[in-house]
This record gives sequence, structure tokens and C-alpha cells, in this order.
Amino acid sequence: MADPLHAACATLARGAAAFAVSPVASRAQLAGDTARAVAAAAGAWVDAAVAIKSRHESGVRSANAATAALVAEETATGPMGTLRLLLITARALNEVAQRGVPRPAVMPRLLPAAGPEGAGFVSVGLLPEPGLYDAAIMRGVTAVTRCVNPGGVEAFMRSWREEAGERPRAGGVAFVLGAGNVTGLAAADCISQIFEYGRAVLLKLHPLHAALQPVLREALRPLLEAGLLEIVSGGVEMARAGVGAPAVTHVHLTGGRSAFDALVWGGGDAAAGATPVLDKPITCELGNVTPWIIVPGRYTPRQLRFQADTVAASIANNTSFNCIATKCLVTCRSWSHREEFLGLVAARLSGLPARLAWYPGSTAAWQAASGRTAPGDGTLPWVFRTGVDRSREPHWLEREWFAPIAVETPLEADGIDAFCGAARTFTRGLPGTLAASVTVPESLTAQERQRVEQLVDHLAYGVVAVNSWSAFAYALGNVPWGGYPGGTLADPGSGIGRVHDPLLLPLVHTSVLRAPLQSRLTPPWFPWHSRGPRLARGVLAMYAARARGSSGLWELASMLPAVLGE
Repeated sequence: MADPLHAACATLARGAAAFAVSPVASRAQLAGDTARAVAAAAGAWVDAAVAIKSRHESGVRSANAATAALVAEETATGPMGTLRLLLITARALNEVAQRGVPRPAVMPRLLPAAGPEGAGFVSVGLLPEPGLYDAAIMRGVTAVTRCVNPGGVEAFMRSWREEAGERPRAGGVAFVLGAGNVTGLAAADCISQIFEYGRAVLLKLHPLHAALQPVLREALRPLLEAGLLEIVSGGVEMARAGVGAPAVTHVHLTGGRSAFDALVWGGGDAAAGATPVLDKPITCELGNVTPWIIVPGRYTPRQLRFQADTVAASIANNTSFNCIATKCLVTCRSWSHREEFLGLVAARLSGLPARLAWYPGSTAAWQAASGRTAPGDGTLPWVFRTGVDRSREPHWLEREWFAPIAVETPLEADGIDAFCGAARTFTRGLPGTLAASVTVPESLTAQERQRVEQLVDHLAYGVVAVNSWSAFAYALGNVPWGGYPGGTLADPGSGIGRVHDPLLLPLVHTSVLRAPLQSRLTPPWFPWHSRGPRLARGVLAMYAARARGSSGLWELASMLPAVLGE
């Protein structure tokens, strides 16, 4: 095993060295070529992903698992998301070649001193992405990244120009350990390592994704032909061989804390002063007990229902096997709409069919958390527990349950100010710092709104989403993604470093996504959307047309009947 692996790493090292001195325009061309290859392989990718998630964790295939929701999810989180990331990467690199830095949607501006450290930030607007019809598809959605202020906008632009010129030429070989829950994650990690950090990649697929290896080799073929990517599959022995390969200079992991600790500390205890066994730099994304804070106030019935549906969809997506699936709904006990809102969430979840337990260990996790025996048909029913007191039932919130489980915890507060303070304190006690969501009513006074904005500013998460699921920020492809700054080997939080930074932003601190409180149309990612697969395929077709150099307008227009017919 080791000799072919070391030979592959030597080839990757040569590819990385050549890539480091290649013109920026040629790197942009490679990103475009890869986008076209992904588009060509999209159908096979979705078929393989659906087959993986139609098989119970015991290995038994289910004939009824391939639902419309599953097809829509696998289209969106596999080839569609990968294609979007590559299109943004190609556009950004072309602009680096032309003007030194990519062009953001909203130019950098200074924010007043704010945030946990009391320092000022530079805000960079990320939406809409040029040429991808974001204004039509994501009406009313904004995204900004807050970067540490180096001394004004001019100083920031100098830092950005330097970052865009130097970071993608770092060179070396990254060993990427792919996640097993979403098929697009490993591909996105490779694209980030290659184009954002200048490293060639040895990708080890999660054992669950072994069947995806030939599909990904086709989808990412231009990167393999350029000597910048090799794909292997295997278990612990392959992971050890990859980490130990002499040509590997960096390790990147998307997974759980236990996998991180095994890589970094072996059997040692960091708290007891153990010495790391990993002698190479590591970046990682490790998940989260994801909170969704509902700010109390007056909501219209439509607003209340739409936000309840959004919360329910964020729990149900991908059978809740997401590192940012909503796991804890945070409410105010005295909120007048509380019982109605919780009833809407519970009703929506109870109306969804139970999904197959396809992720390894999910049945045991579901049983351990719920205290119930899983059904004999291989599915896992939705569990939504309300009124949870963390001091009395700590197990619900002590870890990220990779199972279709979520809870609600009501906080005691007599007003907006008290609630915001209690919510911030509560979330700081939850494991992880990856992402959080906050629902904000329109009925607030100016003073109350200012207090809620302070809450959004001070939440210690890499991404905070207002009125939206934080996963949307990952799906956008251009919002830097990672845990709150400050992760260390001993205490990594939700991770160290970032992916999804195709604009090559410097000094990234955190990002904020904002969406309207309600939408007239049902979002296609809601699992009960009757035309979800058609819309996901439509967006994929539009992105594919853009990759070929076409306008994509025909593909966009073709989706209208499905959009308006829901």
C-alpha cells in the first residue's frame, strides 16, 4: 500500500511545484475546465450519492429510500454546490490576473468598533455573485464577511492584494480526509486546498463513499491530469499511511472531534500535557451543536409559519446527518407565540416520513439520545423534544447527535435585553463554534433592534445567519467557512482554518448571512417541496450553461413553472 501511495505523493509534489509558478490565468482556466467536467458527471454523481443513502448502515439496501427529497438534496449538495464553487473560483482568479484582487459584490467598508474583542472590522459584501442570477434566485439575501481592520480600507486592500498573490502559491501536498455525510464536502475541500492554498491533494474518501471514487475521478479529471489530485479510499490504515507519507506537508480533516484527537494526539490526553503525535500542520472542520435562537416578539401568522418551516427543514435535511443541522432551538419561556411556534415545528416534522438510518452508528446514537428502541424497518423517526433543561438533562446538548434529533430549551427572560444576554451565555456553553441562526421579528423598537444586532455581533460562531439556516452560507460557496477564530490543537472548537474562500480574503474573522423573515415561495430545499428535484436540476443546468460560456437564461426561465406552481 505504502509504495504506490508514496509514488502518488511524489507526483503531487511535482504538480504543486509547477502550479505554484503557473500564471493566474491558467489556474482560472483549470477551474473552468473542472467546472465543465463536474457538469458532465453530475448525473452519475447524483445516482451514486442516492445509492449510498439508500442503503441501511447494516449494508441492506432499501427499495423505498430514493425519495424526491433525497434526489433534490444530493443534486444540490453534490454537483450543484461544487459547480458553483468552481465558477466563483474561476471568476475570482481571472480578476486577480486582471486587477490583483477579485471584485466583491459590495466594496470593503469600515464598520464601527464592535465584536467580542472591541475591535473594528472591515466588511466585504459577497452577494450577489456576478453572472449566477443570485438576485433572482436569492431575492433579499445578503452575506458579508467581517475581516480584522489592519488600519483602514486602503491598508485592507493592500493586505488583500498580497493575500491573493501569495497564498495560492504556497505549494506542498495536503492529505484530505473526506467526510462521509455529504458527497460534495470532499470535493469542495480539494478545490479549496488547490486553488485557495496552492496545495496538491491526496484525497482519502470516507469508507462510506468508496463507490463514489470513479465518479469523482471523472468529475475532477482536469485536476488529476494536472498532477494536483489523487483519490484513494480506505480506513484507518490508509489514513495512517497518508498522514505519514513524507511528501505530505499538510493535513485537512472534515469530521468529528474523536477523529481529530486520534490524528493529533493518538491515545494521549491534551489536557494532561500530552505531546501531539502529528508533526504536520492541520486544518479542520469539526461540527457543532447548532443553535437556532428565536428572538421573542410579535410575528404575523405567515412569518411564524415560514420560520417554523425553515427550522423544521434544517432539522430534516439529509436525515439530520449534518454538522450544522439545527440541534437546539432557543426560545424565551414567556414569549406569547412559543407554544404555537413549537407546535408548527413539531407538526411539520411529524408529517415527514421517517428516513433510513444510512449513516454508520446513527441507530445507536438515536437510541442513546432518545432512550427508545429504533423501529425494525431500519428508519429513524424524528425526535423533537421541547422544554429541555440543560442542568437536568445534559445529555441532549453535551455532544452533536448525528441522528434525526433536536430539542428546544426555553430561557427565563423578562425582555429583549435580558433574553439576548441569556441567549449569548447559553450558546457559549454549547459544544462547537461553527454556525448559529437567529430569527428576528420586525416588531422591535429601535433600541431592541440595536440590542439584537449586538447579539448577532457577539455570538462566537464562524457564521451567524439571520432568519435563515446557516447551511445556506456554506452552499453559497464564497462565504469563508470554519469555526470561530482561536481554535488550537488542545481546544479546536469547531475547527482550525477555513475553506470556501475563493475570493482569497485576508484577515477573515466571521461572516453574517441575512434573509427575509418570510418568502412567498416555498424554498426548493424544503424536503416537502413537490418540485425540489426539478428545481435543483434546473439550477445545476443553469450553472452548467454558465460553465460552457452560455448565458444560462434559458435554463433559468425553464424553472419558472416549477417555482410558481408550488
